[in-house]
Amino acid sequence: MPKVVIDANVIVSALFGGTPRKAFLKALRTCDVYISPEIRLELRSLLDELEDKFDRYRIRRLRSIVFNLLSGSKEVAASKKIELSRDKKDNAYLNLCLRVRADFLLTGDKDLLEIPSKKLKSSGLNRLKIVSPDVFLSESK
Repeated sequence: MPKVVIDANVIVSALFGGTPRKAFLKALRTCDVYISPEIRLELRSLLDELEDKFDRYRIRRLRSIVFNLLSGSKEVAASKKIELSRDKKDNAYLNLCLRVRADFLLTGDKDLLEIPSKKLKSSGLNRLKIVSPDVFLSESK
């Protein structure tokens, strides 16, 4: 089974349906999905942050999506620290990918999507593909 890490922006985008939601659900159904304690904390603070921006219905749905992720994934603490992304917050995802030897990092974040594969390989992320929801749906058949 492919190993997948899902970025928070895909989780929030899944709230609105479409391709991100399909990719999120497919990952939960067909892959081993991983989170780290650091990512779990990010998701919780994201829920608090979005509380003022979305109506109660959307917040309830987003909480449900996060709950599905937390209950359908394996939590693993990342041990090694690498810094490849322009956005330091994104390195938590890369560190987790390194720890679990992930096949896919599912994201819509350009800071992650634009990391050259040479940089990934030189950091020990040999098998990792950083992909958008569209690409994930087509490549993870």
